[in-house]
Amino acid sequence: MEEDKIVKRRKLLKMVTKIISYTFIVLLMIIASFLILYVICGKVAEKKGEKPLFGLYTVISPSMTPSINVYDVIFVKKTDTEDLKVGDVITFYSTNPFFGGTPVTHRIVEILDVPESGTMFRVKGDANEVADEEKVLPNNIVGRVLFKLPQLGKAQYFLASKSGWLLAILLPALAIVAYDIFKIFRLFLLKSKLDSINNENSSQIEELEENKKSDIITNQLNQEIIEIIDDKEEN
Repeated sequence: MEEDKIVKRRKLLKMVTKIISYTFIVLLMIIASFLILYVICGKVAEKKGEKPLFGLYTVISPSMTPSINVYDVIFVKKTDTEDLKVGDVITFYSTNPFFGGTPVTHRIVEILDVPESGTMFRVKGDANEVADEEKVLPNNIVGRVLFKLPQLGKAQYFLASKSGWLLAILLPALAIVAYDIFKIFRLFLLKSKLDSINNENSSQIEELEENKKSDIITNQLNQEIIEIIDDKEEN
């Protein structure tokens, strides 16, 4: 019974390990496919002189807390500015040199129709008390924020560091080496066990052969004794 439980545990552990491995591989494939699509769309849009279909941006300012926190990664989709409405969160390029060309993400609080400039958007950070002085032009809008990936930016900054790259390369390499060592050690144990079984079987075979030879000799002696007895009786 105890051996059956051990076998069942091993089978369950093996199944769980396979499920985790396959899940990890599928997630990596999905992420890799998304990144490839992201790069391709960006390159195509760049060649056409257009804005990319979608983009990922790491938030580095607390102006949108608690809706969007620092180190959250936002998914921004290219949107027709005519479809934007009050309450939408947009990412745009500011004309204020203070931002140095860094995209800004704020919420639309008012849509203005300025005779000289056309449609413009007044925006405000959720954590700010007043709206931005700058009004956003449609051409400067990257797109509308669809969703956020909480704190994913921390991983991005970590991987961008030297220690992060080192761990990203070193840990998988160590895991692969450890797994290979485990497989070699397991093969060594299995070989030792197989040799032990073969040696035990050889000893048993030799013992059986010796017993068989002994039985044959004993039968021969018994036969000779019987023949001697028969000869005496005849005499």
